[in-house]
Amino acid sequence: MIHIYPGMGATASMYGDLWRNEIPGLFHDWPEWQGETTITELAERIAIEHGIIDGDILIGSSLGGMVACEIARIRRIELVVLIGSAANKQEISQILKILHPLADYSPIGFIKACSGKLPSEVAKMFSQSDPEFIRAMSKAVFHWEGVAPSTRLLRIHGVHDPIIPSPEGVDFLIRGGHLIAMTHPEECIKKLKAELAAAF
Repeated sequence: MIHIYPGMGATASMYGDLWRNEIPGLFHDWPEWQGETTITELAERIAIEHGIIDGDILIGSSLGGMVACEIARIRRIELVVLIGSAANKQEISQILKILHPLADYSPIGFIKACSGKLPSEVAKMFSQSDPEFIRAMSKAVFHWEGVAPSTRLLRIHGVHDPIIPSPEGVDFLIRGGHLIAMTHPEECIKKLKAELAAAF
């Protein structure tokens, strides 16, 4: 089974019709926040609640990719696909590391400050998200150990991503920013499907 996760503050609707028509999988929203303060705690809960089993494939954007990496420490995941996501906290922008204490005061404002002008559909998702969840995860990513060396990764990344500037070891670079799953779905899906076909 393929499980697909959104970015922080986003919902499964960030993956539009093209994704759902081309990628056979489960597009998940974040579960209601229950006080998790670490990526590990969130990953452990999601692995159980979403029925993730050994051999599954995980796809995640931004926070979704980090959580997917952490789930791969709990289950024997076949492949983790990172779309505009980080493999460890060192890949996150230094500016965000300086700014992230602002999340204590205004988590939505913090995200906007980091992301710049947000597309209207993204802004709507953020406005409907749980600010306590955003606050907790905005801090958690800077205490996250990162992906296990044994995890098999496929990385698709935006050249102009200000939040996670193009890390080393990316498989496919796309001329977009942090929200390439939304802004460049055709390119992401094309790269993803080609890699899945070759691998399996």
